[in-house]
Amino acid sequence: MAMKFITLIAGISLAMPTLAQGDPPPPQLPIILGIVSDTPVQCSPGQNMNITFLPDTLRLDLPSMRFGTEGHGRTDEFASCQFTVEFTSWWYKYRFAIGDVTYRGHLNATDGVQLYQLTANSVFRYENLKVNPGRAPPDIWNVSMSTMIDDTAQTTIGGDGNFDDDFEASGNSSHLEWSTCMDGGEGTGDVKTKLVFTLTATTSDKTGKGTGILTHGLTFDFGIVWEECIPDRAAKNAWGETRIDDWSVCTYNNTNQTSPSTFRALRRGPIRLF
Repeated sequence: MAMKFITLIAGISLAMPTLAQGDPPPPQLPIILGIVSDTPVQCSPGQNMNITFLPDTLRLDLPSMRFGTEGHGRTDEFASCQFTVEFTSWWYKYRFAIGDVTYRGHLNATDGVQLYQLTANSVFRYENLKVNPGRAPPDIWNVSMSTMIDDTAQTTIGGDGNFDDDFEASGNSSHLEWSTCMDGGEGTGDVKTKLVFTLTATTSDKTGKGTGILTHGLTFDFGIVWEECIPDRAAKNAWGETRIDDWSVCTYNNTNQTSPSTFRALRRGPIRLF
């Protein structure tokens, strides 16, 4: 018997046709410089994750994403990947936004287990090195950040008896949050560019006896929108929803225990971000 292909669309915006408009992609796409994972069991660089930057899609293939106990004996089960990707070789006079995300996978569920929620969050970080007279340590970096997409797809995959099938769900950004305008030097020298991803899937088990398995993990396709722009160094260094000046100094002092007052301030949380 042929297996059904389940398609679910969440969070569709009527304004999406306008949001998706952009310019043709640049002649060269960004190159991955490095990956750091906060959840290496579920997504470890070089072992169980593949990242591909296509002209209009950033594809994250995470075959080891799985629920903690295969969805058995609990009300909810949770799978999560959190990692940071650093990029280089951005093309001159372009910026990008994330317009949408598509989730794909295969769920094998028994006894009414249901995959009811998928989430995708991505934050773009622009880190720039300040002038440091004498180059004495520590290097002083500022960081600017903006959330490029924060999607929650409410789904109804499974939930009735047994389920063993492919599925697909999708969601759109409420607006296009543009990156800074690239001048071609990002990713080398005094500028670092990173995307931080937080990706989750959640199942429910109404009977407490079911199992839920993501047979091949999950694939996330982020729709990329490109736009030509004019780089401006002053505007670049002031870009972002959130900006932290001298961000690296706090990290350095905390790591090296050279400033107890800074450490206490960090524990209380930031008073004000610029």
